[in-house]
Amino acid sequence: MLSKPITTTLAVATAIVASITCGAQAQDPQKFYQLQSVVELGGSGTSWDHIDYDQTKKLVYLSRRDDGLTVVDGKTGKVVAGVANAKGTGSVAFAPKLDRGFTANTDGSTSVFKLSDFSPVDRISFGDNFDGVVYDEGTNILAYQQADNSKELLVDAATMKLTATIEVEGDQLERPALDGKGNLYLPLRDKSTVYKIDLRTKRIVAHWDVSEKCTEPSGADYDPATDRLFLGCRGKQMSPQLVVVDGASGKIVASVPIGRGVDDVIFDPATKLIYTANGLDANVVVYKQGDGDKYSLSEAFSTRAGMRVMRLDTETKRIYGMTADYTVDPSKKNLAAISPFYPNKIFPDTFVMLTYGRGTPVK
Repeated sequence: MLSKPITTTLAVATAIVASITCGAQAQDPQKFYQLQSVVELGGSGTSWDHIDYDQTKKLVYLSRRDDGLTVVDGKTGKVVAGVANAKGTGSVAFAPKLDRGFTANTDGSTSVFKLSDFSPVDRISFGDNFDGVVYDEGTNILAYQQADNSKELLVDAATMKLTATIEVEGDQLERPALDGKGNLYLPLRDKSTVYKIDLRTKRIVAHWDVSEKCTEPSGADYDPATDRLFLGCRGKQMSPQLVVVDGASGKIVASVPIGRGVDDVIFDPATKLIYTANGLDANVVVYKQGDGDKYSLSEAFSTRAGMRVMRLDTETKRIYGMTADYTVDPSKKNLAAISPFYPNKIFPDTFVMLTYGRGTPVK
């Protein structure tokens, strides 16, 4: 197990040092993020994927595949539920008006449950694999990533009927971003491309090669006010970048360095901050969006090793992450494409939910 954060890349370190030199003395330490609490989750599973957050109810949903879906009260840090019949889940989408939650399970099914009491409603199969799901309220469409089959499946959330199957080139479909205007932006990590899909017409309307600045896009978010798509790009671990793309034209308008192993990108429209969770370097790098596509480093704080996914409470500005203790077992297959020492063995009963907030940690 790596007990301390891995050193950041030279590019990120240089940017951080420059920022500190220019303005550290004027900064109030209370404005920076620190670890606030650790919730021990236990569990015998061997992997995890996304975190999802119900902003209205302040509930954190943790998808841990073998351990299913765990719900934690973000205010108290108490586990409030384990959603039944959700084994294999990798992410969750919420449809509050329908009182429904929908998981994306590794076997190609979705577990439907009530948001009001977490009770199971149904488990519906659409194929043999799912990697993620997002929900667009305007079109009432659930978009599932079926990466192994190079497909994006569109499902009507009210009827749970498959309405369209969109084929793409590539088999590493990452979690897409929605623009709130009926469009979905789907990054393909293996092809360094982005598909723009109109959920109303259920058609691909654009296909952009972003490899000039962004290789291995692995996380995304969107700013509807400026029509900017934010991509977390792993850069083959040599040049990880946050790349900003014009959502109308596909033109790359900015790029700035981040840490290695990015998996989640979050944009906060209230503060104009963009957060990237970088699991290999064990940090969250934060940039401030300025006028004229200018982006300046706001902060880069350390996390526990392996924290590559996160969600943001847009009211309290707390960040929720998840990780576990792990090692590399030389006798097992290793994902060397991600890192020569990418963990392939998770120790049981070591899963934790981490909460980061600004100011002195709560005792």
